[in-house]
Amino acid sequence: MQGRLLRNQSEYIGKGLFEVVDIRIMVKMKDESTIQRAIDLIEEGLIDEAIDILRNLVEDNPNSIEGWYNLGYAFVDNGEYDEAIRAYDEALAIDNGIFELWFNKATALYEQSDFEKAKECYEKALDINPEDAEAWNNLGNCFSRLADGQKAIEAYTRAVVLKPDYAEAFYNKANAHFIEEEDEKAIAYAELAMELNPALTERINQWINVSRNRLISRQDQEEHERRVKEKTKSKD
Repeated sequence: MQGRLLRNQSEYIGKGLFEVVDIRIMVKMKDESTIQRAIDLIEEGLIDEAIDILRNLVEDNPNSIEGWYNLGYAFVDNGEYDEAIRAYDEALAIDNGIFELWFNKATALYEQSDFEKAKECYEKALDINPEDAEAWNNLGNCFSRLADGQKAIEAYTRAVVLKPDYAEAFYNKANAHFIEEEDEKAIAYAELAMELNPALTERINQWINVSRNRLISRQDQEEHERRVKEKTKSKD
């Protein structure tokens, strides 16, 4: 899973505070320039340098949501998940109504295999924006890891309804149906996933024949039971 960078969180500045507004604008412009520099470094793979810049930024301006947010992102990129979660919590203490904060915190928790807390964060993200297909897919992954197959399927279904060409979510939905031994659905969604993204074929081939064989076996058993019933009725 991958988090999302935050380039700018707009803020409202009231009228009438001219001198204060001028200072805030200057600080904001400086911070935005620093954040953009850090983002450029992250995108270039220079994560340690980005972390140093963002640490200095939040030390000077501890109310910078963008600073804490992107510091969290950089820590995740560096595999420092505890530090990432602390950074996201600092940002959430400033404003807990930002979708991306909950989404990225959930991603860090998932990477730590804390699937229960990751699930809770994805749910909070979706309370803010229920139209995000990736968040539904990731929530489904959490449910899958928590062995709640039906809720996983429900989440994956929401993802593919929102994004009908979302091959990875169709794959995950197919795999969840496979685990639940709902083989007809597993096969149908697996074939759709491969059609959307042929690169998924290798992963699907690891289990789809098991699903096909189980389906054939189940159908043969049902046919056998039907014939037995018919014979029983004819004797009566």
